[in-house]
Amino acid sequence: MTTELGDMSSRQLQATALETLDNAVCAALANVEDSREALSEALAACAATGADVPPQIGACVAAADEHVRYGEWREARMLLTVAHRLLARASWPMIVPTPSTPGDVVLGR
Repeated sequence: MTTELGDMSSRQLQATALETLDNAVCAALANVEDSREALSEALAACAATGADVPPQIGACVAAADEHVRYGEWREARMLLTVAHRLLARASWPMIVPTPSTPGDVVLGR
């Protein structure tokens, strides 16, 4: 049985993992030669939290990793750019606080 707090925490972890992946992709675009470790760690974090990484994004990152392995920097940058744009369009899990009730906050006392 999943509690509401546990579910929110899980969604927050997934959102954080996806944000970490996006940050790793951006960092890789800045320095593609040293990107392999950060990208693999970010993908592993997504898998560990159960974050739903769209298959197109995972494929772009994996293909970019292959190109980096062979020193094909332009091809890797192109694929990372596509992954970054897809991540920008992806719907990430959001944590929305529950509405407050009267008396929760007292102002001006």
